[in-house]
Amino acid sequence: MKKVFFMLALVLASTAAMAQSTRIIKGAVVDKNGNPLPGATVEATNGAESTTVDADGTFSLEVSRWLNTATARYAGMRKKTLEVQDGDMVFRLSPKYEMDWFLNVVSGVVTMERYARNTNVPNTTYSLGLMGGFLGKNWGGYTKLLWILNSSDVSEPAVPTVTIGATKRVFSFMHAYAGAGYGKLNGVDKEYNRDVSNKDAMAFDLGAIFRVKKHISANVGISWVTDFDQANYYFSAGVGYVF
Repeated sequence: MKKVFFMLALVLASTAAMAQSTRIIKGAVVDKNGNPLPGATVEATNGAESTTVDADGTFSLEVSRWLNTATARYAGMRKKTLEVQDGDMVFRLSPKYEMDWFLNVVSGVVTMERYARNTNVPNTTYSLGLMGGFLGKNWGGYTKLLWILNSSDVSEPAVPTVTIGATKRVFSFMHAYAGAGYGKLNGVDKEYNRDVSNKDAMAFDLGAIFRVKKHISANVGISWVTDFDQANYYFSAGVGYVF
């Protein structure tokens, strides 16, 4: 009889110890508008425990008492991790790809052709500009303005190179862009010491925009300003903010 009582006490003690080592977390998984996301999963971060969200968007999961965070996942949405709390936990998930507006400051080097006895001798100066637009799930658009900083090379430095174009998501973190517009062609014919600056010309863009972090973007690119006889090249890079 004593052995029976001993075994019963041991089982009760083990059950109590297990109950103390786990706890129940509960709450809901919804989208940014508060609509439930049935079929989403909630899992113990870096753990094996997980559950599927019910039709009304709620969940209940038994986890280790020492668990600090839990993560919710849903197809097409960004996963979200929250600290475990005693009350209801509400995971608000956002789409992975939304239309995001961005504004970048760009700067770089400009090469300008100068002629000397029919030989193209490139000359360099610097540029500063702005690039802004929106990045969509697949396609987007942008506008870029570039100014030459060294006014000794250009008689009208206030006239910028202006390009407008489209962006295309290539990877989740990268959008390629291409565009066309208007610019001023700058250079000097050294043989006759003749200024050929500020000629009307076409401008073309190629480059890439990178999503560095949630609210930070960076870009690199080249702009080609040409009258299909002479050309200037703007090599630029920039960084900015995603709204």
